Amino acid sequence: MPVISKGNLVLVTGASGFVGSHVSQHFLKGGFKVRGTVRSESKGEYLKKLFKNDGDFDYVIVDDIAKDGAFDEAVKGVDAVAHTASPFYVTNIKSTDELIQPALHGTTGILKSIQKNNPDVKRVVVTSSVSAIMCVASKKAPYTYTEKDWNVDSVGIVEEKGVDAPGLHIYNASKTLAERSLWDFVEKNKPNWEAVTINPPVIFGEIIHECPTPEKLNTSVARVYEWAAGKKTEKDLPAAGGNWVDVHNVAEGHVLALTKPDAAGERFIVGNGPFAGQDICDVIHKRFPDLKDVPVGKPGTHDEITKDANVFDGSKAHKELGIQYVSLEDSVYQTVKSVRERFHF
Repeated sequence: MPVISKGNLVLVTGASGFVGSHVSQHFLKGGFKVRGTVRSESKGEYLKKLFKNDGDFDYVIVDDIAKDGAFDEAVKGVDAVAHTASPFYVTNIKSTDELIQPALHGTTGILKSIQKNNPDVKRVVVTSSVSAIMCVASKKAPYTYTEKDWNVDSVGIVEEKGVDAPGLHIYNASKTLAERSLWDFVEKNKPNWEAVTINPPVIFGEIIHECPTPEKLNTSVARVYEWAAGKKTEKDLPAAGGNWVDVHNVAEGHVLALTKPDAAGERFIVGNGPFAGQDICDVIHKRFPDLKDVPVGKPGTHDEITKDANVFDGSKAHKELGIQYVSLEDSVYQTVKSVRERFHF
């Protein structure tokens, strides 16, 4: 079971994104060299400046991950691959291909590029999602999901309804198809390299990637920003929100997936349990008392609000990878701190 070691070169796709930038930084600080894929030179130069004190980082431009051969050059000479690139949004979807094509063809495309140009790569970790696990139509809450579960709902719903399907199902279908394509590829082609997936829920944490305006925030961090910036009202509470995890735990999971021998062939839910909008507001009031127009709701009612919530069990990642989960308070604090520093509110 080959693993990578310090000094090896890791390709991180989507390095300029919220997750990809943290994954890149964690590899760099862990003593690895990183080659990141970005969509433009400006994004690459931003990252080079960001990581100038962290280690050996360079980038290659991949303007469209769904193109045939998009990663052919990027994979050459690397020892491992962390594939984080995939779009995430659930509103204003004009076509199912917006989400499904980049997610699916980005994954199959990089696997084909590896087999063609670097079949001796040691390991590949793909950023999947609990979206590839959850069954919001066929499993009634509260339900505890594990890595043995698969989303068997969303693909069929999208096939039936197309762009008229709920946006969440379109996104969920994109992640389900992408992860299935990874395991199908491994089963069919029996490559020399090993595969691992990291399956997080909603991801909070500090933003370090290039993000010039609040409108450009990734979907998960935007949720916290809206509470902190007074964009929500009392009527929006308690706002049950699903499950969550901190971005540093997700990034750590990618590093461990490539360095732990026993991680090969496994899926890992990296998640820290359910949350509600009320929880976010409670942290903001405690840690940022100067912020105005933040709804109050009924503080301290987490247990009551989330008692019937689904749970994505992240214990396997804790036990087998050794991940120590960041608390919700610390994660929300870092999220709000970073967006305040960036957008000055």
